[in-house]
Amino acid sequence: MGLQEALAEKIDKNKETAFALNYAIAADPELSGEEYRACAAYVELCKNCGFAVEEKFTGQATAFRAAVRRAKKPVMKVAVLAEYDALPEIGHGCGHSANGAMSLLACLGLSELSDLPADIDLIGTPDEELRGGKVLMCRAGIFKDYDLALMTHISANETEPNENFLALSCYRVVFHGRTAHGANDPWKGRNALNGAMLALHGMDMLRQHIRPEARIGAYIVDGGTASNIVPDRAELECTLRYTSRPYLDELVGKVMNCIKGAAIATDTTYDVISMGLDYDEMLWNEAAAGLAEEVLQELAVPYTVSRRAGGSSDIGNVSHECPTLHIRLAGGNTYYPGHSREIAAMVQDKTIEPVIMRGAEIMGNVVLKLAADADLRRAVADEFAKERNKE
Repeated sequence: MGLQEALAEKIDKNKETAFALNYAIAADPELSGEEYRACAAYVELCKNCGFAVEEKFTGQATAFRAAVRRAKKPVMKVAVLAEYDALPEIGHGCGHSANGAMSLLACLGLSELSDLPADIDLIGTPDEELRGGKVLMCRAGIFKDYDLALMTHISANETEPNENFLALSCYRVVFHGRTAHGANDPWKGRNALNGAMLALHGMDMLRQHIRPEARIGAYIVDGGTASNIVPDRAELECTLRYTSRPYLDELVGKVMNCIKGAAIATDTTYDVISMGLDYDEMLWNEAAAGLAEEVLQELAVPYTVSRRAGGSSDIGNVSHECPTLHIRLAGGNTYYPGHSREIAAMVQDKTIEPVIMRGAEIMGNVVLKLAADADLRRAVADEFAKERNKE
């Protein structure tokens, strides 16, 4: 029996463990950085399998790293990533319960292949939706030791061999003014909402003079309490994205000037609060993406190839530390928006089970093919080094 056939057999053997993990986490969603029960479930499963586990990995309470396998003569080291945080009010509308279950199942399958010359770790990466747990791991330098990091992310109806991401910075801005009665003595007030509104108008005017790939999204979080009271506090949130971090940092500076100018014009003050850690753009690796595409073809999984960058993820930071794949796998044939209640329902339905198995099989075969091909490993590594040297 070849390694691919053995992998499929081991995945089938361990599938119920992965299904149960997905259903348990999907039914008990925990917010970013608070995934205590989900993390504990992973840790217990890994320990039961005999994997050495580092808990509170990189100082994060809900992160872990499990040594899935150690080869006698490894030719590469692979990090398989698992996410398990949920969205407020929606639950697992990003599908993280299923994503992580795929990663676990892939690792369970690979762990039992005695002839595989690869060291493999399963890394639990919390807080993707808010602050960015992987960014903290990157700051600790842990991904520099890996030849590949990969994961598979559920999608409503589209499969891609790799997914591109924009760099992201997100802020809350609080304007402070002075309250007054809106009819009796408004001249005594300083309107914090006016400051927030003027800042938003400034951002809108800025759009004409920034690069077309840039994205500015903003909304008013708090604008006051009554129409006849001059608000002494107003809050807005803005999310800024671009295809590369250097220009995004320039854009952040321009937006901050809009905020500063609005405060001066309205005689208010303001505070800027970072909403999370900065996410970097995805450093694309064509050799690794081509490998994933080859696996999808062999497994007869329909897919599209698109390098269009839309959303953002802290896996972008990982891609600057080692070659990285973020495979996108369709969970069905019907389109639903990302971060939706429909996807939260999808991962709790029995139809997610073959998808979890397929995701595990895709990642497992990527690892097998890379371990078996020295030229391909060299191509992936050389491309990564070349792209990093451009920065």
